[in-house]
Order: sequence, then C-alpha cells, then structure tokens
Amino acid sequence: MPSTSQRLATAAVALAVLPGVAAAQQPTGQVTLSPLAQFAAAGGYSLLVGALLLAAAPAWTRNAVEDIFDDPGVVVAVGTLGYLAIIVGLVLLALTLVGLVVTIPGLLALFVVALVGTPLGAYAVGRWLTGVGDVDNRWAALAVGAVVVGAVSAVPVVGDLLNALVASPGIGLLLLRGKASLLD
Repeated sequence: MPSTSQRLATAAVALAVLPGVAAAQQPTGQVTLSPLAQFAAAGGYSLLVGALLLAAAPAWTRNAVEDIFDDPGVVVAVGTLGYLAIIVGLVLLALTLVGLVVTIPGLLALFVVALVGTPLGAYAVGRWLTGVGDVDNRWAALAVGAVVVGAVSAVPVVGDLLNALVASPGIGLLLLRGKASLLD
C-alpha cells in the first residue's frame, strides 16, 4: 500500500502533466486553420468591413470612436459582459417554446452587432495605437487595427479571448447606442 506522501506525489505529477497532454491532443473531426490563415482571414475581414465603414460613414465612424475614447472602461465592460449576458439570456429564453421565436431573431441581431462591432473595435484600437505615435490618418489606424485583430486571432490558445477583447469596444458602443435609441 503506497504511503500518503507517495499518493500526493503521484497526484501532483498527474495534475502537472495531464493538462499539457490534454492540450496537445488534436480534436478529432475538427478542421483547424493555420495561424497564417487565421491572421489573413481575421485581419482581412476587419480591414474590408472597416474600409466600408470609413468610406460609407466617415463622420459616424469618427464619432463612434470618439465615444469609445470618452469612457473606454464602460464601453469595454458593456461589450464583454453585455454580449455574454445577451447570449445566456437568449439561450435560457430558447428553453421555452414561446422564447424560441424571440431567440432566433435575437441571435441574428447579435451576430450583426458582432460583424460590425469587431471592425469598429479594431479601428478604435488602431486609432489609439497610431495616436500614441502621433499619426493622424484614419486609414493607417484601420490597417494597424486590422493587423492587431489578425495577430491576436493567430494566437493558438487564447486567440479567441484576445479577439473578443479587441472587439469589445465596438460591440459595447453598438449595444450602448442601441439601448439609447430604444429608450428615446
């Protein structure tokens, strides 16, 4: 019979080694993209949609980023926590038959908010980074933001979390503006 110290040592080794082994396993049946492809897809998407935003609505985009800079903590918190709360609320609402009718359009609306909010957040991050370097060019800011989104998307383990953090200012701003327009 092993002693208590041997059991503790075995448990410690198992706790130290097994998470690394589990993380190294490739999931079966799941297609993964190379980091370069993830960089190109995420950065390219942010660059394309951000360019459409800047070309179609330059004043709105400039005002939106200024609103983000006015209170970045609140906007990021609303973007992160609000997005998660809406998803959880819609999933719980979907458990009822009546709620299912509301959940599907709600998820589609949230998807559109994320599609527009992510490049807006990338542009805001790019504006902040280029502002630190005294560069006042909206296209350069968009390019820098797209590179940041692409770079954080290519990080293997925490890329999705970092991408959500970069996107949260844009998503938070859209949620706050949507709330304000509903209350008016």
